[in-house]
Amino acid sequence: MQFLLELNQRKAYGQIPVIGPHGKIMYIIRGNLDNPNHTLYLYDTKNHEVGRLFRDRGGIIVSFIVDVINHSLVEVKKLNSPATNLFYVTRLNYLVTGSIKKGTYTFRSGIKNVANVKTIMEKSGVVLICDIKRPEDIPFILLISVLFTQWHVTPLKLPTFPPLSNQFRTDIN
Repeated sequence: MQFLLELNQRKAYGQIPVIGPHGKIMYIIRGNLDNPNHTLYLYDTKNHEVGRLFRDRGGIIVSFIVDVINHSLVEVKKLNSPATNLFYVTRLNYLVTGSIKKGTYTFRSGIKNVANVKTIMEKSGVVLICDIKRPEDIPFILLISVLFTQWHVTPLKLPTFPPLSNQFRTDIN
């Protein structure tokens, strides 16, 4: 299944639509995309949260956590190697190989390709093309791909919204 994410400044209104295989919006990514230290959220078209990606504050090595509804937490870790730029996705046991800087990389389970991601530049901006083999991997691959793109693309400024639980009072006690 192929998904397109257009990272641009037009008509997104603070979110990135994820176009599915049939040309329709299937998901929406929200969050503060100009800083990899902030949380990214993945919602379906009915505004239900599917998952989120956030930075793990626990260790010396920078890692990120992907929390998908009805799935255990998954960690994205950079493997320290001067010769290669490898990332490991725990629990799913995926290695991310290729060139994140060039925008072309593959998620692998052993020798088997699970997903391919390609970054292209168009007139409207940066477009991610995610070819994902299994439906259960979709939220993980989409969130991790946006994280990798944040590190190597000009930041995209999205507005921040106040929490929905805030209630403003007008009465004076």
